[in-house]
Amino acid sequence: MARALIESQAVLPSGVWPTLVPAVAAGHRFANTFGGETRMFLLVTNAHTSPVTVTIPSTFVRDGLTLANRIVTVPNGTSRLIGPILGEFHNQLSGADTGQTYVDYSVVTAITVAVLRI
Repeated sequence: MARALIESQAVLPSGVWPTLVPAVAAGHRFANTFGGETRMFLLVTNAHTSPVTVTIPSTFVRDGLTLANRIVTVPNGTSRLIGPILGEFHNQLSGADTGQTYVDYSVVTAITVAVLRI
């Protein structure tokens, strides 16, 4: 099953009321190629009865060393803003999803997410 695409939402000086989408078992992907001063963040809201583990796989390798995946636990009944998520560390390097960052979830029931661009 293909990953679902999440469109990022710009955080403006006047603010943003983010639109949250349900987490999906196949995981999500989002474009992370804006460059410059733009930073991407993942907002995760957990309304489940247990914690959710969010994994953002790393694709960064330097001198034979691989950067560890970013793993964040979001306790039940809370939200977490994760980031910044830098494309140079997390973007896919080849294939149809080049320039996109992947996100995986340990559970998807009652989990909602948004990608914010600051």
